[in-house]
Amino acid sequence: MNILEEVFKSLDGWGEHPVFIESTPHQKPVYTEAEDFKMKIMKTAQWLEQAGIKENYLVPLFLENSVDFICFFLGLVKIGAKPSPVKLEYRKAELDEIFRNSRPQAVISEASHLKTIQPYLPQKIVITRENGKPKSHQKTSKKTPLPKIPDEIASINYTYRGCGYPLGAMVPHVQYIHGAKVLQAGLQAEPKEKMLIILPMSHIFTLIGCIFVPILHQITSVIVNTLHPRKIFNLIREFRINHITAVPEIYLMLEKFKDMAGKLPSLKVFVSGGSLLSSEDYHRIKNAFDIDLLHGYGLTEFTPASRNIRGEARAGTVGPLCENVECKIMPNDKNNAGEILLKTDAMFRGYYKNPKVTKEAFQGDWFKTGDIGRMERGHLIFEKEKKKTRKVNGNMVDLKELERFVHSNDQENQLAAYKIPYLNSKFRS
Repeated sequence: MNILEEVFKSLDGWGEHPVFIESTPHQKPVYTEAEDFKMKIMKTAQWLEQAGIKENYLVPLFLENSVDFICFFLGLVKIGAKPSPVKLEYRKAELDEIFRNSRPQAVISEASHLKTIQPYLPQKIVITRENGKPKSHQKTSKKTPLPKIPDEIASINYTYRGCGYPLGAMVPHVQYIHGAKVLQAGLQAEPKEKMLIILPMSHIFTLIGCIFVPILHQITSVIVNTLHPRKIFNLIREFRINHITAVPEIYLMLEKFKDMAGKLPSLKVFVSGGSLLSSEDYHRIKNAFDIDLLHGYGLTEFTPASRNIRGEARAGTVGPLCENVECKIMPNDKNNAGEILLKTDAMFRGYYKNPKVTKEAFQGDWFKTGDIGRMERGHLIFEKEKKKTRKVNGNMVDLKELERFVHSNDQENQLAAYKIPYLNSKFRS
């Protein structure tokens, strides 16, 4: 089972409505039809091969949200390479570990981001993107040993588990396919409807919820580059947006500025994940916009594990378990709350080149999420994190890594460097 094969199967029966609408400031929206998208993926794959990228190459992607991001991701899959979506916000300590761990043969980056990652680029193929066009920036004649990554792995996605450094989760094709299927089962979107993409595509939640849910179910994705409430409300009206997938913090921001919204008759559903959503905030958001609000739970290692279903959502829960997902709670208090353990065939296949942490993360076949929760009337309730991580505006922060910065010699500069913006500055416009 291959995510690209599933994408092409969907595109073959797509129809005339666009796959993507890309809205950029001061330019007309760019519409991408199904046949054009298929052709662009194939041409991207061919271009990547000509640039020197081969099967089994591991390739970090330092890219902003765009149709190009998706074409690079799927183009790499097409030639058997392994994309690794990387946040543009990662700092030096994180980049040090990611490049040490992955030892990539090639890198694809926004031209504007090259200065940040320049120290890691010697002896690597480097492809840049500038003004929407790819360019071969650097070639190499150095032959490096290819990693042994199974064919079932679609990508390497970096995350935290409280170890003090990022870990590369080996995400299989089946996780993308299964995740898109069960999220759509909760969303129940119709073909030709439209979803707004706000979150960075480097997040697993965005990849599955905002890219593969729409593509595999013939929903048009509208890509925007703003978090300004007034602009978002205008875009909802302009493109008649039906669904948004984002983190609770974005919905709370929109609720705060709801007086700007006016009438939004097309809007039907907010899909929420990535952070805790309290019952109080659930009702604030739902009542402000008179929509379905579907909160769910997942990790980079497996997304989603649970999600609320349209018409049946409950405040304060992350919904019933998804199809083919088993869960058990290891009780440790009088309320039967304990660590959430998951088991499913669609789960990640371990942390890249880190068998020790992989072994520690499992109890037999059960993945230890490091999160505390409980089951109540068939719904999972997330309570808090057990592992030494915390979510900040949807971003995972490793407390052990932060502690190391606090105890460093140059505390002021280290802490300033560690500030984690939710999105890069472009998304705040």
